[in-house]
This record gives sequence, C-alpha cells and structure tokens, in this order.
Amino acid sequence: PPLRSKADQKALIEGLHDGTIDFIATDHAPHTEEEKQQGFLSSPFGITGLETAFPLLYTHMVETGLATMEDLVNWLTIKPAETFSLPYGRLQEGLPADLTLIDLDSEKDIDRHQLVSKGKNSPFHGWKLKGWPVMTFVDGEIVFEEAKHETARS
Repeated sequence: PPLRSKADQKALIEGLHDGTIDFIATDHAPHTEEEKQQGFLSSPFGITGLETAFPLLYTHMVETGLATMEDLVNWLTIKPAETFSLPYGRLQEGLPADLTLIDLDSEKDIDRHQLVSKGKNSPFHGWKLKGWPVMTFVDGEIVFEEAKHETARS
C-alpha cells in the first residue's frame, strides 16, 4: 500500500535506523497500464520498482540527510545477503562479482515510457532523481551499460 502519511514514512526510517526493520527490498511488479486502470480494488498490487529503487532512495534519503550512503548500501545489499546467507553484498576474492556502478551526480527525470521493464506503471513518472546506474556486472560480466542502452533507445 502507498505510504501516504508522514508518520508512517518517519516510522519506517526510524525502524531502519534502530534495527526493527532489517533491510529494504523492492517488489518489482511490472503490470501493464490496462491492468492498473481497473481501479484500486480490482487492479493487481505493485509497481515497476527495480529500475527506480536506488535513485529514489538515494535522492530522498541520502541527499536529504535521512541516511548515509553506507546505510543505504547496507540496507540494500549487505543485510539482505546476510539475512538469507547469500554469497553477495560484499567484494571478496572467490565470491560472485555482482555489482552496479552508479553515477551519483547523474540527475534525470523518471520517464515511464523509457523504463526497460514491460510494465510502464510508475507513480514516480516525472520525478527528478539523482544516482543512476551506468553499468551492471553479474558474475564479473557486463550485463548493462547505460551508454549502449541510451543508444538503443534513440
């Protein structure tokens, strides 16, 4: 459900800081626009969230001083990996080299039509955010490169 009240938003941030909430996860639910037009009670839950999660959190938590970059990295990578005993969340010889390079100065608007996901339903359409991925590695191999992605969109 949407977190409309400031009290709910504040409680979530406090919960992250005091350890009541272990980490941040996304529910990437790429429903079509037609599915989401069925009204609140009938439409499927969720939004396209994976592509915009880091820029949203970085802009609204780190840039505003609600959290540090170290906090954000911990909540998004280290804590989930530790919780589920996964070999991720840290750089170490012998572990999978899964990482994303992010340009913290890159600022752009979310354009739902430019999302890679099949679902284009983003309530954040038009929001200006900082901290966009420029390259992603999975097991040491480049699987996403923004320069090539931008060319493909043009």
